[in-house]
Amino acid sequence: MQRFIRALLSATDGVVAAIVLAAGLAACNGVDAAGDQDASDVTADTALRRLAADLLPAAEMRSGLLARGPIQLATRSREDLEAFLVAQMAEQMPPGRLEAVVRTYARLGLVPETIDLEPLLRSLLLEQVVGYYDPARDTLYVVDRVDESQIEPVLLHEIVHALQDQYVDLDSLMKANLEANDRGTAAQAAMEGHATFAMLEWQLAAMMGGSADLTTLPGLDGLLGDDPLAAAGIEMPVLAEVPTVIRESLLFPYLGGLVFVQKHWAGPQGRVPPLGPDMPVSTEQVIHPEKFEPGQVDMPTDVRFLETPPEGWTEVFTDGLGELETRLVLREFLADREEADRAAAGWDGDRFRLLDGPSGEVFVWATVWDTDRDALEFETAVRKALVERYGGEPGGEGRALEVLRGTEGRRPVVVVWDLPAGLDRTAGLEGLTAFELEEQDPQALQ
Repeated sequence: MQRFIRALLSATDGVVAAIVLAAGLAACNGVDAAGDQDASDVTADTALRRLAADLLPAAEMRSGLLARGPIQLATRSREDLEAFLVAQMAEQMPPGRLEAVVRTYARLGLVPETIDLEPLLRSLLLEQVVGYYDPARDTLYVVDRVDESQIEPVLLHEIVHALQDQYVDLDSLMKANLEANDRGTAAQAAMEGHATFAMLEWQLAAMMGGSADLTTLPGLDGLLGDDPLAAAGIEMPVLAEVPTVIRESLLFPYLGGLVFVQKHWAGPQGRVPPLGPDMPVSTEQVIHPEKFEPGQVDMPTDVRFLETPPEGWTEVFTDGLGELETRLVLREFLADREEADRAAAGWDGDRFRLLDGPSGEVFVWATVWDTDRDALEFETAVRKALVERYGGEPGGEGRALEVLRGTEGRRPVVVVWDLPAGLDRTAGLEGLTAFELEEQDPQALQ
């Protein structure tokens, strides 16, 4: 799910930035940045360029990136924006791939089987979009007829993306990570968290008379709590009603990324932009910034399935969930949010595969953990969560569950099977969970 949401995030900054800014200022006893005052519209490219030029020095200072060249800006109508979204969806997630993603997350119980994802996401992203940066065209776009008081924070956010693009090729980075769910989400969190940090610190500095250091503020971890829309005082009916996994997929790169940048920049390395070797490679590193500190980097373990499906079976979809989506699976069905988060912590790598065959769908999920205790905690939690996913009685839903804990190359592993009731996995399906582990080298970040 993250990989599809990530492909469209460049067009959602106006939505999420408004939520973060409103909640962040409220948390600091500020005011709503958008406000209700009557202000002139930013409709002309010349006015937009003038405003961007005024904001550029602040964006450079707050992001730690000096401009290496001019920033291209333009206005776009909402009709143009919708056409852009449709084209992005068609390119990044063609119908067959989209169907496979929906089937997988429906099997996990995270979305309804009947969900029509494409129009839902289009409505969601169009709900309150103000602006976006398109790395393929190296251009910052602002939706026309937008109030200047609304555009300033989002424009600064997008200017930071334009500056990032002058140091690393964002378009190539996004495409390189498109097939890597968790790694791509971590990269997106670094970029969006970086821009969100600069935006929020700039607004706080304006409120406080020119001086603000976001790294010294406590409590950003719980900035928006469990109900970000209520915390921000923003009404967004579409976002409020979407499945949790979609809402969290949209918010995490901004909110989780913001906390990551704040904590990382408060460390001994100081304000080094989170790009290149300073970019996290897993959502585990984003959620736990201490696991990305020099000398303590916890690199994820790659999990690779070794065997192709047996005759008569087709692999519908395969990917990894990462710590973030492992959390979301557990949170969806466990009453205790802290229990879910504890059970997902200690994640070190995973890979799943959804297969379709003569007996129905089979879902196999291989996970590797930092310690035996972590594996045991996850085994207990995921068994409980998946039983709840089927209303407490998987057999009544025609399903059978198996959660197997063991070792692979002396590493603690947990393998989850979700298969049709009555199907014997030992009758030709055992090879589906044959896998190998490869630990990534921290030096690869250098």
